[in-house]
Amino acid sequence: MMKYREALMTQIHKQLEAWFDQNGPLPHEELYRFLHSLKGTSGTIGLTDLSQLSQTLLDKLEAMPPKKWQPAQWREFLLSLITLCYEQRMEQDLLLENPNNSRENCYESQPLVLILDDDVTLLMYVKEYLEKRNWSVIATVHPHKALDYFHDMNPDCLIVDLNIPETGGFQIMQTLGEKIRKQYVPTTVISVNSERETRLRAYRMGADDVMSKPLDMEELAVRLERQLYRKRWVNRILFLDELTGAYNRNSLLDTYQRLLGDAMRADAPLSLAFLDIDHFKKVNDTYGHLVGDDVLSRFASFIQSSAAKNDILFRYGGEEFILLMPQTAVAEAKLRMQQMLDEFCTLTFASASGPFSLSFSAGVVQITDAEKPFPYWLEVADTSLYKAKSLGRCRIEEAVLSETDAAPQIKLKVAIIDDDPMIRTMLTESVKAGFEGWIHADIQEFRDGEVFFQGDWHRGPEPYLVILDGIMPIMDGLEVLQRIRALPNTKHYTVIMLTGRTEEHDIVRALQLGADDYMTKPFSPKELEARIKRLVKRMV
Repeated sequence: MMKYREALMTQIHKQLEAWFDQNGPLPHEELYRFLHSLKGTSGTIGLTDLSQLSQTLLDKLEAMPPKKWQPAQWREFLLSLITLCYEQRMEQDLLLENPNNSRENCYESQPLVLILDDDVTLLMYVKEYLEKRNWSVIATVHPHKALDYFHDMNPDCLIVDLNIPETGGFQIMQTLGEKIRKQYVPTTVISVNSERETRLRAYRMGADDVMSKPLDMEELAVRLERQLYRKRWVNRILFLDELTGAYNRNSLLDTYQRLLGDAMRADAPLSLAFLDIDHFKKVNDTYGHLVGDDVLSRFASFIQSSAAKNDILFRYGGEEFILLMPQTAVAEAKLRMQQMLDEFCTLTFASASGPFSLSFSAGVVQITDAEKPFPYWLEVADTSLYKAKSLGRCRIEEAVLSETDAAPQIKLKVAIIDDDPMIRTMLTESVKAGFEGWIHADIQEFRDGEVFFQGDWHRGPEPYLVILDGIMPIMDGLEVLQRIRALPNTKHYTVIMLTGRTEEHDIVRALQLGADDYMTKPFSPKELEARIKRLVKRMV
């Protein structure tokens, strides 16, 4: 029986993939035949859940007037079936999948886990355990920081304790509820309270899993991996960013290659625009994340309605978007983007503090060499985008395809504060290597906290990354952190604490004072590089 079930799953996947590849709408009768066949076959070979779900979908289909199903419509309609099929195959796939494939030395492919718990001992233990499995972990004891991290860093999954002093875990889930559902962020609730009513309430509020303390770490890792695998699979299937309605980056490369092939065959131009909403982080800080989500949604809708018929919009990450513009030369692309910018600046957004307006910046480039890989053109457009930002924002910059163009991409200040000159040198080289070809940074070394606070370098409007040693003479690292959090521009600061201490209270104090991450010596430069890139993505 097992071989027939595997054969059916393979058949379902092939059918779905065929539909994903076609650009046009799906006929109503074709969708009906698929579900009708699936209902009978799955019931015959003992897949009762799949058969029953197929019948439910058939009932819904029969109650609708026949229509042409657009890709976004049928994908949403079949989401529950896609998820169930995934669950049927997941165990086999997990055994075959090598979790280290394409992860080694690649920060972007590391799953990001966000943990909120007031038990710092547990935070330290879970963080260390998961990071040894090559996952990236952000841990905090502050609910407000967890909310900021969730919105700014788009974690792959969330672990939240129910017993949080400032506010309960259920309150956090309620605050994030709609975003968790829309973006499908698997959520695990952990608690010393394992009573039935507590578990049921957690599930009703959207938790995907509930685990009781003390935790079995191996079991936690297995459960998280199942959830993360499911998230990756569903994201690949849907291709849509639920918040904005734009396509997500999972389909960006395939779409680019298809449009590039079309352009080459027709000898037609193809342009790419890299867009970024100006001062978007200030919107979240000033008006709240719900207003920020509304801005993102309206921005995407505006661009899609203003773009040409064949243009395709992708949400690249955060407030960044990619617009592929087939049959468009770069001069026309720049003109079209300028017209969009002028009109967008006239729009107003509502908030509790009153209406406000926004602008965006963009870099545009025409694909002139099909032999150059897609990441090259993304980087060229990205460089033009940050040139637009460095020139004051609210502007469109055309890419300069010249290796002599030395315009900086962005302004980021990095402070390395450590009393050991060898460590400072190593850290500086590690940061430079991580930023090379990606971001322009002003990196400064300081032998202690007092030297760092001298002068005005630390008072600028730019984002700051501080890599801070915990144990130093004259001014302890915790004192430096405390002074940073008292600065008027402290929101511009992201702090990584380095510590060789094993005493729990030092890490507790660092987290309480607002450290964004910590690392225990000794650590590898590659590990630090991965942490830095993850945090800097949030900052800029």
